[in-house]
Amino acid sequence: MVAVIEHLDLARLTAFERVLFEFTSPKTVIITTPNQEYNVKFDNLPAGKLRHSDHRFEWTRAEFQQWGNNISEKFGYSVQFIPIGQENTVVGAPTQMGIFTKA
Repeated sequence: MVAVIEHLDLARLTAFERVLFEFTSPKTVIITTPNQEYNVKFDNLPAGKLRHSDHRFEWTRAEFQQWGNNISEKFGYSVQFIPIGQENTVVGAPTQMGIFTKA
């Protein structure tokens, strides 16, 4: 699920979670999404705006990790979070990845 989740309406996120983690239940799931905190590094992106007009949301690192940890606990996965791209000491990397492994 590379650069997909941020295109879902938040109201449909629970259905996505159940289909992927409960019903499909693959051994490994990789999800990437923008790191909202990094947006301040884009000179042409106005404050508070999303990176793409089709993005429904963009999570901070803490929000993505909270969501990922909740998913792991709820559906029996472990999760590892990895930054993608050059990391800034304050705002992190431009993209974040969660690797979910069925326990």
